[in-house]
Amino acid sequence: MRRNKIKTSCFVFAVVDPVSNLRILEVASKSMRVSWDASGGDVSGYRVQMIPMMAGSKQQDLYLASTQTSVVVRDLSPDTVYQVNVFAMKDLMSSEPVTVMQKTEPVKVSLECSLGVDVQADVVLLVDGSYSIGVTNFAKVRAFLEVLVNTFDIGLNKVQIALVQYSRDSYTEFYLNTHQDVNAVVKAVRTFPYRGGSTNTGRAMTYVREKIFQTSRGARTNVPRVTILITDGKSSDAFKDPATKLRNADVEIFAVGVKDAVRSELEAIANAPAETHVYTVEDFDAFQRISKELTQSICLRIEEIKCFCKAGPAKNLVTGDVSASSFRASWTAAPGRVQAYKVRWKSLFSGEQGDKTVPGDETSTVLDGLSPETRYQVSVIAAYDHKDSESLTGLETTDASPAAKSLTVSHETERTMKVTWTPAPGNVLNYRLKYVPMDGGKEVILKLPGTAASTVLKRLQPDTSYNVSVLPVYKRGDGKPRQGVGTTRTLVQDSPCSPRDTSTETETRPHKHVHRDRNTSTETDTSTKTETRPQRQRHVHRDRNTSTETETHPQRQ
Repeated sequence: MRRNKIKTSCFVFAVVDPVSNLRILEVASKSMRVSWDASGGDVSGYRVQMIPMMAGSKQQDLYLASTQTSVVVRDLSPDTVYQVNVFAMKDLMSSEPVTVMQKTEPVKVSLECSLGVDVQADVVLLVDGSYSIGVTNFAKVRAFLEVLVNTFDIGLNKVQIALVQYSRDSYTEFYLNTHQDVNAVVKAVRTFPYRGGSTNTGRAMTYVREKIFQTSRGARTNVPRVTILITDGKSSDAFKDPATKLRNADVEIFAVGVKDAVRSELEAIANAPAETHVYTVEDFDAFQRISKELTQSICLRIEEIKCFCKAGPAKNLVTGDVSASSFRASWTAAPGRVQAYKVRWKSLFSGEQGDKTVPGDETSTVLDGLSPETRYQVSVIAAYDHKDSESLTGLETTDASPAAKSLTVSHETERTMKVTWTPAPGNVLNYRLKYVPMDGGKEVILKLPGTAASTVLKRLQPDTSYNVSVLPVYKRGDGKPRQGVGTTRTLVQDSPCSPRDTSTETETRPHKHVHRDRNTSTETDTSTKTETRPQRQRHVHRDRNTSTETETHPQRQ
């Protein structure tokens, strides 16, 4: 008789030790930090599970390395309770979860948003109408758009709304100036057709920039411009460059991604920060979860934009208090909410330049540490949150040093004087020298080379004081003048005791008449001269014994 041997198998189930001391830190509206103490056993990693207790919010599962015991979980729903489970993992096995409940913070709004009758904005709804959405979900998109539309006070001088549906091509359902009240816009939103096609988001943004935000289609200048993109998938074409161009056209972009939309793509399209400009939902039924937060963010942003949409340059740049090393620049304030003024200056004579920042509530500053007698170009730029204004530009020249302000007069004669000055800095084109008698008379202007530092003034009046100025002339204006006074010498009459000044007197003798007296051997000489002065006689006495002549001049009367 054979005995049957019964084989028994023993299965040993390994137990993975759980984590301990699970805690939640740094709780915000869309994120929280989850931390724990490491498992006491041999583990290969950890799993963090975030389960929302509100329908429509998505569950998250994160897998971490065995060395990591803390993680910041992002993209959570605001004001939502989450069940946080942390598992210790050993290959395919996991420990019992350690669990804690935590609620995210509500959205923190810094100010109450109420778009009053004085608020203007141009808003474009850019809606993905591709095949992936489907007819049923497209109806939910319409309902979501209706919620957005009812947020705004719509009118010709208020908020204007346009609707563009895109797939392979873009279609304008209605322009900014098509409907002038909320009822007309809501009716159009409820009834516009579903078209279908691919998802050319890049081409659609170019279409909005070139076809919708145009004055001929109702777009206004100096009002906030907003585009709200709603899409359910990845773009089929290039989108980064079209998005950049749309933002650079001063259009604020918000992006809502549904289902298979790629968040990184949405963040590249929308304006920063992503926390207030990018929203994602798991399906079309979850629009309700983000509608309040999105409309609040749009509303607040319009309130902010309206403060600087009147951005413009400062006006009336005036300079004063000029010294050899500084001057004051003042201007009329730029419109809107100016964050600061950027004041820049550069020398027109050299590479010297500088800049400084002035608080937005100030409209004057002193530029110091400058070079003497230097022409500066000054620019004032108003800096706003979103961009800088055009520059307000002016020119000013620092004063000359005390030594350079004056000129030197020397070598004065009855008819001339020498003028010397300190050369002006920079590339002087020429000097403009002026002189005029102080007692009145004709002003004379001379143009001298830019390399000159002295000159001789001629054909002046004797015993006369002259005001003399030398002005350096540059390509972009005049420099600082050098000024002084010079006086010519008194005209001296000829006498035996006083030498004649041959530099100011000329004499010609075209005829010579000699009368010889036979009895006294005396000759009388009369000569005609070009200048008017008394005739004089020359008496010559001849001595027959010694053969000498003696010439004497009688005293002038």
